[in-house]
Amino acid sequence: MLGLYIARRAIRGDEKFALARSMGLALGALGGTRFCGADLSGASFAKATLGQTSFHASRQRPTRLAQVCWRDAKQLDRARLGGSILADHAVRELLVSGYGYKKDYTDANLQDADLSGANLNGANLTRANLSQARLHNADLREATLTAALAVGADFAGAALTGACLEAWNIDHTTSLSQVDCQFVFLLERPNALGSRERRPHEPDQVFGPGDFEKLYRKVMNTVQLLLRNGVNREAFAAAFQQLMQEHPDLSYDSIVGIEKKDGDVLLTLEVPDTADKAEVSRSFLQPYETKVRQLEAEVSRLQTLRSAELKEHTTSLTEIALTIARQKNTIITQQVIGDGRAMTENTDKSQSFNVGGDFTVNATNSVVSLGELSGTVTNTIQQIPVSAEGDQLRELLTQLQATLLDADDAALSPDDKTDALAEVKLLAEAAQQPDPEQKKTLAGKAMRSLKRIAGGIPTAVPATTALIESVNKLLPAIANLLGILL
Repeated sequence: MLGLYIARRAIRGDEKFALARSMGLALGALGGTRFCGADLSGASFAKATLGQTSFHASRQRPTRLAQVCWRDAKQLDRARLGGSILADHAVRELLVSGYGYKKDYTDANLQDADLSGANLNGANLTRANLSQARLHNADLREATLTAALAVGADFAGAALTGACLEAWNIDHTTSLSQVDCQFVFLLERPNALGSRERRPHEPDQVFGPGDFEKLYRKVMNTVQLLLRNGVNREAFAAAFQQLMQEHPDLSYDSIVGIEKKDGDVLLTLEVPDTADKAEVSRSFLQPYETKVRQLEAEVSRLQTLRSAELKEHTTSLTEIALTIARQKNTIITQQVIGDGRAMTENTDKSQSFNVGGDFTVNATNSVVSLGELSGTVTNTIQQIPVSAEGDQLRELLTQLQATLLDADDAALSPDDKTDALAEVKLLAEAAQQPDPEQKKTLAGKAMRSLKRIAGGIPTAVPATTALIESVNKLLPAIANLLGILL
């Protein structure tokens, strides 16, 4: 009685008696038909009686059962099936009966299965493996194919109207020819707006003949790349150039979409049918991310350097301010009168000096030397933001400063040099203004002053020819970079 009970439970597929079942099938298959290690791809066992038959792998190679037809086969549950997909009771019943109406096949292994004409209306195939499966004329209406793996699957003539295709995996080897589909859903459950992302979008619209295949053929021939935190233009250009070198069949025309996704950017590329999508993705993302890290490191280095320069500049300004503050509040003027007596007159002539930064010092007729002013101008020029335009502007302003400092006193008096250097400093400050209008106002004022100073240079002095030529060459170039008209 115990033996009969165990045998009955084992035949019915009770997992508690799986060992007894496998042993019984092995013994029952002795003397039966053996297909061990045979290649049965595409064979048909429709209506065949398969009790005591062995499909177990041989010692040398496995038995190949790709796309074998098992429709209406008898006693298949009494055959020795080895590690094939037939070992799963639910899968075996589906392959034999072809009936899976509203049944649950979540995570089922249906790889290489022949499901031609199967009724899978409303079936749950979430995460099912349908790779290389044959689904000719299968009824998949309202079926759930969420995250199903369908690479190489053949859906020729299948009915897919109302199916859910959320995140299903297909590629150029997936056949969708003559699919009967009026609409599909891209979400299994409604989103926050209550939508399941129906395609076509309009409720009263349906796909025409061949539209579904065209839509997903386009999807299959694309690679989507997610760029975190937006697009870095310099890194993008460098990475795409490398991508085109490694994949000559790709170009800028291959870009079919750039879409913003919550601060990130989704780049969609059209690729040939035979392209290795994983390799295309690696060929772009690896150099892109490497370049982004390099640029971020460079920006960090420049910020650290700029911070050190600013600290040094502030220290220099503090020293200038303290020097001015220590100067006496009076000027001692000696006048020699007719009888040889010297008369000393104390005259209070207080003035206010702004030496840059946050320092404004009151002194009496205190004068900052030309060298100190030149140092302040140099520091201001160096604070112009780093960019292609900023680098060029720093170079031109430095040349103008040097030209003015080197000018002969006969051509440009010390007072004129001081005034001109002050205007150069104002140009450097204008270049740092974020507001374009304010930048133009400050730069325009400084340019007009420099033109007046340059216009007062005496042409009769031989040493002034080079000075005038240099100034007349530099001013238009600087004005152009600052966006003002002379």
